[in-house]
Amino acid sequence: MPNDILIPFIIFCGSLVYGTFGFGDALFAMPFLSMIIGVKTATPLMTLNGCTLATLLFIKHYKQVDWKKARKLILSSFFGIPIGIYFLKYGNEAIIKITLGLIITGVSIYNLWLKRENNEIKMHPNWVYVFGFIAGILGGAFNTGGPPIVIFGAMSGWSQMQFIGTLQGYFLPNDLLIIGGQLFSGLLNKTVIYYYLISLPFLIIASFIGHQLRKKIPEGKFNNYIFILLLIIGVLFLVRTIVSLQA
Repeated sequence: MPNDILIPFIIFCGSLVYGTFGFGDALFAMPFLSMIIGVKTATPLMTLNGCTLATLLFIKHYKQVDWKKARKLILSSFFGIPIGIYFLKYGNEAIIKITLGLIITGVSIYNLWLKRENNEIKMHPNWVYVFGFIAGILGGAFNTGGPPIVIFGAMSGWSQMQFIGTLQGYFLPNDLLIIGGQLFSGLLNKTVIYYYLISLPFLIIASFIGHQLRKKIPEGKFNNYIFILLLIIGVLFLVRTIVSLQA
């Protein structure tokens, strides 16, 4: 299948996930795109896609953003980004990725099956800084800062609309910052822009379909779907990392 068809199809599928849950497009699409066009093209392409999706959802849900927590998440993530870049250069990538996969999987299993009713984890007000800081480290190292923010949002008691809106309030400025860095470094080349433009109509359609699908998810079940998606992501993260070590 030609890349001009395959790449928009992959981006359509990832955008459908994002449009439904407010995250997850890069975690779905990056493994496939990296194999087809390479990491150096796939990464800035998904940053542009993520920024576009975040903008579309932000326009719809900006009134539901918990700005107080979003600002704290953004601020604390900025302090984590340089550490993440250091890890990218000097750290053991496999150990960090396996740790991330285990944390995502463990938190998901706990919230889906082990947590008892009326046994909620008490979220200390300062935890927002911890989650933002960790997200900054992972974002700076592997462009995977989303899961800590998603876990924090799912455990914060936000409504479905607050969850979607606040995630975009965090993702959008971070994506813009990353795009600026990629533009400065020359990663946003003609090939990236070409694939972005031919995929854009499919991205918009998928975002709209995802929005309609989200309306069908009952408010009380939304967090369960979030943790099911996180569980899948965590397991795939572990499998991909272990397989890459054996290659």
